[in-house]
Amino acid sequence: MRRRFAILTVVCLFFLAKGMAQNDSLAYRLTPFVSGGLSIGFFDGKASTNSVGHTGCHIGIGLQIPFQRGSQNGCCLIPSLRFITKGDSWEMAEKGRVAVNMQYIEMPVDLAFRAAMKKSYLFIGGGFYLAYGIGGRMTGSDGLYIYHGYRLKEKPATFSSEVGVARWDSGINLMASYQYRHVCFAADIDIGLISTVPRRLDGNNKSTNLAISLGIGYVF
Repeated sequence: MRRRFAILTVVCLFFLAKGMAQNDSLAYRLTPFVSGGLSIGFFDGKASTNSVGHTGCHIGIGLQIPFQRGSQNGCCLIPSLRFITKGDSWEMAEKGRVAVNMQYIEMPVDLAFRAAMKKSYLFIGGGFYLAYGIGGRMTGSDGLYIYHGYRLKEKPATFSSEVGVARWDSGINLMASYQYRHVCFAADIDIGLISTVPRRLDGNNKSTNLAISLGIGYVF
């Protein structure tokens, strides 16, 4: 139910932004785009020296909002809303492999400098993000257990009491993108500032999320 509501919200916001951008008085301010691609997550707290990361995806919508009318170069605000997966996976010596999949609805808000080139633009900037966990599972090799005898083979929910990962996440977002006509190629990194992974899972230290995303999009 939560996933369906999140998908419906993203679709409604996209068509609303697209409709606003078609208004001549707002066209120079609101340029909607869609994007998606690969995301690789890590726990930035040394959950394991054998960490190999978690490979997932992201997909979302956003707006380019220039501050100056008629100017090709200058600063712009880039808010977006996306579905993204984070997490980590690691080897536990000879015991087997553990993986944590975390699914979020996330809202990055970036301030970027836009440099105009021939038929293209370069964006470089950063800002913050706020995310809420909506799903995911913790998995592991047969025979591995966590707290109170829960078997990882049964795939407990990431945000359940068995695993104990916090639903809210927030931090810094750094981004760069290259736009040629209507196609853009983007890269960004989420650096979490809130401890989301509990000590009982991470050992001595609480961990924050770290996610690297690479994607391709279409600018309307």
